[in-house]
Amino acid sequence: MSEEVYEEIKKVDDSLQIDITSGGGGYSNNELYVDYCPKKNGKIQCETICEKISAGFIWLLITFENICEDQCSDNEKYVEYAILWLNSKLNQISNEGITTLKAFYTKYIKDNKDHVNYKDRLDDKINSMDITIKDISNIYEAFEILCKIYGAYNENDKECTNCSQNAEEFVQKVEKLNKDPSITKNDSYRKILSTLLNDYNYLKDYYANNCNECSNIPNFPEIKTPQFSVEASTPTHAQDNPHSFSQGSEVTSSSSSVASKLIPVLSIFAIPIFLGIAYKYSLFGFDKQIHRKYLREKVKKIKKKMNLNI
Repeated sequence: MSEEVYEEIKKVDDSLQIDITSGGGGYSNNELYVDYCPKKNGKIQCETICEKISAGFIWLLITFENICEDQCSDNEKYVEYAILWLNSKLNQISNEGITTLKAFYTKYIKDNKDHVNYKDRLDDKINSMDITIKDISNIYEAFEILCKIYGAYNENDKECTNCSQNAEEFVQKVEKLNKDPSITKNDSYRKILSTLLNDYNYLKDYYANNCNECSNIPNFPEIKTPQFSVEASTPTHAQDNPHSFSQGSEVTSSSSSVASKLIPVLSIFAIPIFLGIAYKYSLFGFDKQIHRKYLREKVKKIKKKMNLNI
């Protein structure tokens, strides 16, 4: 993440905060994102707070693309940043009845022509993010602290007075999130945390190399993954069906009984056949041996006659 990302997020935050605080009623003439409002009656305008948030989100995507320029590898990361921001705004307007990110995206963003360059990426991201708006907003709080660390950096302040304190706050927030199993079991959560981890580590190294008081910035907490026990699930099935074990034993016993009866019968038929084949091949081999002996004797007799004639 660059300092520009933090600055652009702050811009759109400041622009929307007045509307959110006031309830979002009335038309918006905000020059920052008005161009991305829906077109109604031949005029581009945002009437509701949801339309304003949608326009702010698209503005943020386009702004991030301009920041990214040729750094294509960062595009994915910036889309995640924009989605984090969007969730934080939706969490502030919970009274609007929006409960999932996908519902808001489908209603207000998906068909907006201004985000056509991001449609495929957004469709995939939104569909894969099955975390609730509230949970993602908790992650955004950690992201906000990270932005604060970026924003606090001053090239002329080599003491970096607040960096360690902000870093501690950030790590504590992530540790708290990591203790919530409803979040840590989610792949989308871990993906976002990995992105924040990379940014944090970059920032940590940067501060350590450029500031006098930041060599002790704490490490980022481990991203936890759930452990599933295969063995633990086996008894559950047996308990759910008390007859399953006895039925399995009966089947095993029955199979063993059939096998014990079948093997002798097969042996009775198989042994004579095997002996017959062996006998046939033994005779065949014996005949060949006699025939070779006969030929050798015949050759000897011919040679003997030839010697006598000479």
